[in-house]
Amino acid sequence: MRGLLPATPGERNQWVITAMVFVVFVAFAFVIPFLPLYVRELGVTDPEAATLWAGVLIGISPLLAGLLAPVWGRLADRYGQRAMALRALAASVVFLAAAGAVRTVEQLLLCRIATGLFGGIGPLGLAMAASSSPREQLGRAVGLVQAAQILSAAVGPLAGGLLADRIGRRYTFGVTAALCAVALVLVFFYYEEAPREAASPAAPAKSLSFLGVLRLPGILSVLTVLFLVNFVGRSITPVLPAHLERLGVSVSRLASSTGLVISAYAVMAALSAAALGKATRERSPRRLLVGSVLAGALVLLPMAHVPTFAAFLVCAVLLGLASGGALTLCYTLGGRLVPGAHKATAFGFFSGAALFGGAVSPSVAGLLARYDLLLIYSVNALLFVLLGLGLVLFPGSLREEAGTAEAA
Repeated sequence: MRGLLPATPGERNQWVITAMVFVVFVAFAFVIPFLPLYVRELGVTDPEAATLWAGVLIGISPLLAGLLAPVWGRLADRYGQRAMALRALAASVVFLAAAGAVRTVEQLLLCRIATGLFGGIGPLGLAMAASSSPREQLGRAVGLVQAAQILSAAVGPLAGGLLADRIGRRYTFGVTAALCAVALVLVFFYYEEAPREAASPAAPAKSLSFLGVLRLPGILSVLTVLFLVNFVGRSITPVLPAHLERLGVSVSRLASSTGLVISAYAVMAALSAAALGKATRERSPRRLLVGSVLAGALVLLPMAHVPTFAAFLVCAVLLGLASGGALTLCYTLGGRLVPGAHKATAFGFFSGAALFGGAVSPSVAGLLARYDLLLIYSVNALLFVLLGLGLVLFPGSLREEAGTAEAA
């Protein structure tokens, strides 16, 4: 298989990391469509209780993974990113396989908690991509990993739903475990980690604490921008079904139409992430980010007022192209600011900021919908405009080169 991969270690690492992230995220997305049905199979017959359990089961793993990302990142900086990736993949194999064998919903919850506690391949994949790439290739590397994550959201749920209908829900968990095992084999045999610099006895290497991250010039701005960008990106999904119903989509086609919008956006966002990441080789990531969020604001405003589903679908495609790569640009900026020895720690914090933005936004969208279903579009457009203006008026707030602050 090595002959099928690029000959140079850097390029080979990039493709291994991208494949690892895509396979793992597809595997995790497999189970999302049928978790509510699996909860019923495990004995929770009340529809409201089953819905509540499903929501907890879906959300607990990414939440815990985001909270612990800085911890695993610090260990990766200390003991090696390859070792931490193999640990996370092995844990995913074990706990996903166990989830297919549980007999109660409480046992399933324990498996999901363990997957979140010992997983975290997303932040680690970004850190591995950033560490394996020279500065001028950083945006392209991060863009490919981001594109893999986004595409998995479009492919995984559909493939998982079809597979569960064909072979059963329990066996589908086995397939997800097997996919993670494939990723483990790829990393074990084909990922070559660069040698880490040995720390001098007189000046041992420091771990980068949260305060140390914040003290690096520009990092606080990166964390804020990541929070806001992912807040906007995750906030529209909760209102989509009701909005599409207003546009005349029949109840019988509501689920498929919602899925079509989400998939169309995801595909365009993946293309945007890859293209904008590549563009950072010659253009300023900060300026590209300004253009991306302002273009996104221009698309968001008419989304609330288009009269037909077809027009709304076009807006979703344009929104994915315009701002789908904004997270890639944020990660690229952050990766350029952090010393190489602390990249995994820092990317843990970056991913945590994005995660919290995405976790908060659905609740905010739900609260705003009580007053006006479509108010979230205007709020998102305003956030993007303010963000773009802030980056233009205060360019020094988001630096593009590594600072000299010491880690605390």
